[in-house]
Amino acid sequence: MKIFICNLISLSTSIAILSFTSHAGEGAASNSSTFEDLWDIPHLYNNSDTFWLTDLKLVGRYQWQMADVSSDLPDYSTNEIRRMRLGSEAKILGGDYKVKAAFNIDHGAGNNHYAEELYIQYGGNALPFKVTLGLQKPKWSYESSTSSRKILTFERSQIVNQLAPKKTAGINISGVIDKYDYSLGVYRGDTIHSHKGGAIFGDHNEAGEFTAASIGQDYSVSSSFDSAAWRLDWLHNTDASSNAAQPYENSLSLNHSLQKGAWGLHSDLIHAQGDAGNDDKTAIVILPTFDLSDKLQVVARYTLSDGDGLKPNKRYEQKAGAQSGDGYQSIYLGLNYYLNDHKLKIMGGIEYSDIDNGNDYDGYTIFSGLRFYF
Repeated sequence: MKIFICNLISLSTSIAILSFTSHAGEGAASNSSTFEDLWDIPHLYNNSDTFWLTDLKLVGRYQWQMADVSSDLPDYSTNEIRRMRLGSEAKILGGDYKVKAAFNIDHGAGNNHYAEELYIQYGGNALPFKVTLGLQKPKWSYESSTSSRKILTFERSQIVNQLAPKKTAGINISGVIDKYDYSLGVYRGDTIHSHKGGAIFGDHNEAGEFTAASIGQDYSVSSSFDSAAWRLDWLHNTDASSNAAQPYENSLSLNHSLQKGAWGLHSDLIHAQGDAGNDDKTAIVILPTFDLSDKLQVVARYTLSDGDGLKPNKRYEQKAGAQSGDGYQSIYLGLNYYLNDHKLKIMGGIEYSDIDNGNDYDGYTIFSGLRFYF
């Protein structure tokens, strides 16, 4: 109950801030300019005329949130640092190569300190595509492919959390052919912090490899929408012992995004083909948005999943006692207030979830939080 009251206070404070800044006139514009000036500070160096080092900046993110679960099972409340990361990013050798190293500092759970991203990427004109080598995130599904810096809800949907691959070492090529963009990567089946020694590359790879491929198209020019794009993602994994990719031989995501004025709509049709001991999973995720102003946005999401072994949200629903089932649906409704786009935002939301299983979980989770990145 105490955390629930804190959530309400946080949301009320956010609304008060919204009311003040929405009527601030020239002062609001000045604040926006001040914010942009602050975000220039981590950009340490930039000189396109140099060869060895053309650009250097610090990168990081901090996400704090509260969650309060109420259901017919025991309630659960938490106040936590959801993500805290710090690293650097540089462009070298005439700007053709990008090197990035980012490390997890805290994410509200154990095993906090490890590399999140550690790769080198070539994007020069000598090749008709980009090549990324190292610890990275395989592209799969709309929500998983969207960085946690810019996701519109506090947590990704149940089905995406259950099926999306984790960051791991591999090689990826990506580019554009005609009107279509593509991505193809081969990745090792274990994560960098899942085995002794923490080596990114080497002989220790008991979980084999998996492949992720994507093809998509931005067809905004030929449509009446401000933005319009579709993408088909395919993940192929034949090693059930992998802890970077889930134990499904083929996982497909057909996702689509539209924006027209203040309205936006993201959708995802997902299917995972199971192997022995893992039943097929099928789901749909619909995520509409509406901009009430240039800073305030309403976000909703509906998730419907089908198939045995559907896992509830492990961060909150499982801690309240929810168990896996053969049917899952949820409805999320939230408000996002962007003080400086996604770089600094206040979020609030509520999600209702229903799981068909032995204890038939039926409950609500109330969220509030602050997120920023640089």
